[in-house]
Amino acid sequence: MRIAQKKFELLVLFAIVMLLCACAGTQSTTAASEPKSAEAPPSATVHSVQQAKPLDARFSDILVNELKTTDIIKRDYPAALADLESSLIAHLRSKNSYARVVHNPGNAPLENTLLVNLNVTEMRIPSSGARFWGGPFAGSSYMTVELELVDGLSGKILRREALSSSNSSMAASWNFGASDRSLPSDMGVIAAEYIATVAPAQK
Repeated sequence: MRIAQKKFELLVLFAIVMLLCACAGTQSTTAASEPKSAEAPPSATVHSVQQAKPLDARFSDILVNELKTTDIIKRDYPAALADLESSLIAHLRSKNSYARVVHNPGNAPLENTLLVNLNVTEMRIPSSGARFWGGPFAGSSYMTVELELVDGLSGKILRREALSSSNSSMAASWNFGASDRSLPSDMGVIAAEYIATVAPAQK
């Protein structure tokens, strides 16, 4: 009887491990294909990006070009990438400072127009299943976004900056993955604050 019970416990444990591996499958693939540096950069915050040095130029319109990333990230995190873009645009619009903040429609940009290029170079967000079963052992969520600000009229690159953000795997376990799911939109707000600081609107 004890032997049968022991076998049953081992089977349950094996099933849990296999489910955890399956839930985290795409995330671990991305992490392996997009390795982080040995020493990760500090997480950007709204306060930290507000310390950036502004450009001399002022802008009335902001056009956000199509986001770039790797094929793996694009395949694994389409919703997260959409959250990043929509959050960035919504936050800039909420300031009511710029005449227009939109996705680039493809028309020839006018004077005082800023083009924003976004490139997501790293992203890892454990699935809800992985966070539920693995808790902190599912690892932290993180992402890195390279921002490039370009003068729309001249095509001159005005500023390049890489912004990184990550969460605590322990905290994400306690809030049932809420900080995992909010990471892309939080990064959108941080990137928007950087743009608003570096490229102020025309008065």
